[in-house]
Amino acid sequence: MYAAGNIGSIIAPIACGYVQEEYSWAMGFALAAIGMVAGLVIFLCGNRHFQHTAGVNRQALCARRFLLPNWGWLLVLLVTAPLLIAVLFWQEWSVYALIVATAIGLAVLARIYLRAETDKQRKDLRLIVVLTAFSLLFWAFAQQGGSSISLYIDRFVNRHIMSYEVPTAMFQSINAFAVMLCGMVLAWLVKESVNGNRTVRIWGKFALGLGLMSAGFCILTLSARWSAAYGQSSMPLMVLGLAVMGFAELFIDPVAMSQITRIEIPGVTGVLTGIYMLLSGAIANYLAGVIADQTSQASFDAAGAVNYSIDAYITVFSQITWGALACVGVVLVIWLYHSLKVRTRRLAVE
Repeated sequence: MYAAGNIGSIIAPIACGYVQEEYSWAMGFALAAIGMVAGLVIFLCGNRHFQHTAGVNRQALCARRFLLPNWGWLLVLLVTAPLLIAVLFWQEWSVYALIVATAIGLAVLARIYLRAETDKQRKDLRLIVVLTAFSLLFWAFAQQGGSSISLYIDRFVNRHIMSYEVPTAMFQSINAFAVMLCGMVLAWLVKESVNGNRTVRIWGKFALGLGLMSAGFCILTLSARWSAAYGQSSMPLMVLGLAVMGFAELFIDPVAMSQITRIEIPGVTGVLTGIYMLLSGAIANYLAGVIADQTSQASFDAAGAVNYSIDAYITVFSQITWGALACVGVVLVIWLYHSLKVRTRRLAVE
């Protein structure tokens, strides 16, 4: 299902990128809006497959709280949320809002931990926290695809196929295509083993995902050095790097989300999922922006044109390569610890 969900992620950048390049930005955004409406229609048409579920609790939805029914408060939030977000960005308060949201999320997480009834529940929560921390770093690196990597492709990669220049936006589909192509490999790796230890497999997958991310940025570093030497880099080399990074994604989010859904504490799956998305989504995107800013070095020539520095991309891409590799080292230590622990336990039983 995770792999199949990327079908739209393959089609959208190609279609919207082509329309934007050939016509206008307005037409590209209009096509994106049409695609979103089509996705909503497809989602609603699939309701018949979920008739066995409990559905909406109408009694709770109509219950009154502070003068309004709950559905009224949901409507108020729906209307005011875009305005609030606009004000946050207008006044440059988004960072403060992120800090507050993170503090609240961590407080809720601490409360769940303190209310856990068994050692196994607390152990599972600790595992989720550590997985979330590594996911945060992973996505801070991976989200360069929509910022520094896209700008690098636009400025320093030869995007010509015969006489046609491939729009930069189309490269966004490579990640999703890699997820689709490699989904069968992931399905084979996540097969449950009777004799295997699930925790050991989790850390093995995370090490593989972070290792692939490091390999992807290593390829991008080579591409950037090629650009520095010859003016432009090869498009196939860029495609290879992005595909490896897309493959890496398969070993992070599905694994972490699977662990969250397995937790035995009742009623916390949705909350833990929200906290995971806050940290690996919002916080990771903010850190990704901080990292991408390091590539914005530029100078002006005698005619006043902007010359972007390839050296900044080489530095940032290589630093991410080593950073992801360091994460792999830490994860492998954890993996080795759990492997030895399981082996020692088996020997003690024998």
